[in-house]
Amino acid sequence: MKNIKYFITIGNKKYFYTLSPAKSGSTKVECEAANIKQEFLNEDIPELLNDLPNLIMAEKDYKNQQSELIRFRISPEDKKQIEKIAVKKGYTSVSGYLRDLALGSM
Repeated sequence: MKNIKYFITIGNKKYFYTLSPAKSGSTKVECEAANIKQEFLNEDIPELLNDLPNLIMAEKDYKNQQSELIRFRISPEDKKQIEKIAVKKGYTSVSGYLRDLALGSM
């Protein structure tokens, strides 16, 4: 199986996704609009694709709520250390880790 790139239309907008063969019995799904980039069991792909419009809309709502930006400078070494800690604690993004840390949600 080769990579399959396709799209779904919601409203008048196209949202692209890619299906790529992964290890036996699974497929990697990437859809930037739904913030998905992971492997799924092949048997779960039809249900995922069926739910993809809902996931895309939920991600859009989340991004609309998360519209403010905070920036600061750090050294490359500190950045690497923060990224390692975030991954070790199970976060998929440094932003989520830092947000929880700053808000005391950890």
